[in-house]
Amino acid sequence: MNRIIQLAFAVLSVVALSAQASSCDPKTPPKLDPKIALYNESNCAITAMDTAHKHTRDAAAAESKSDTLRKCESSYAALMVLDKYKEGEWRVSYKLIAEKVDRQYDETQARFIQSTCPQKLELYRHLANKGDAWAMYNLGAAYTKGSGVPQSDDVALTWYIFAAEKGNLDAYLALGKLYSDGIAFKPDYALALDWYTKAATAGDAGAQYTVASMHRKGLGTERDANKAVEWYKKAAEQKFEGAKAKLEEMYKAGEAKRWN
Repeated sequence: MNRIIQLAFAVLSVVALSAQASSCDPKTPPKLDPKIALYNESNCAITAMDTAHKHTRDAAAAESKSDTLRKCESSYAALMVLDKYKEGEWRVSYKLIAEKVDRQYDETQARFIQSTCPQKLELYRHLANKGDAWAMYNLGAAYTKGSGVPQSDDVALTWYIFAAEKGNLDAYLALGKLYSDGIAFKPDYALALDWYTKAATAGDAGAQYTVASMHRKGLGTERDANKAVEWYKKAAEQKFEGAKAKLEEMYKAGEAKRWN
């Protein structure tokens, strides 16, 4: 009986030690029992949230002392701690903890994006390399403006295309502008119309107005009053300024009939 009890204690001790051991990295292949490994990672996520809270408090304290450098460093550190747990198999079994991680991350990121911290560029690049379309667009915008990086329309174009391929509406608009304003590249109205139409189809009122105007003028396509009216109407329905006036202008000029 004593031997059985000793074995039982030995097993419990191994389990207890296993439960304490953890890589604290959801990307690391678990070397323990899968259930224990997932449990460990969920605990690591909780610890990460506590750590991020400390960084956030430090950032607030730094801001009160006008210590911008420390504020930015602490805010970015908070995001990176949480970012580590934005993915991982453990999230399926521990959804409530995962939701708390996501909520804290989103709140922290929202405050950080409103700041002027130079680390924003690091965040965009980090997320863009993970396939985040929003970050890809923001990287493109940074290169367009030369904000924190050497100004480069070619690099901006690359990131905009990456973002657009993932369905980012802002990237559609940016590409339409790049190809139509003739500042960065020689105007290619057909390409511009294609990107603006994607944004218009997605419901952007400004893009709908632009697409209508391009069809009316024959930019990148043949003139088509009916299509112009169609898109002006869509923009007008969203109360986009000037769309209704353009419709009336076309009706009075005889370019289209009011019943179209």
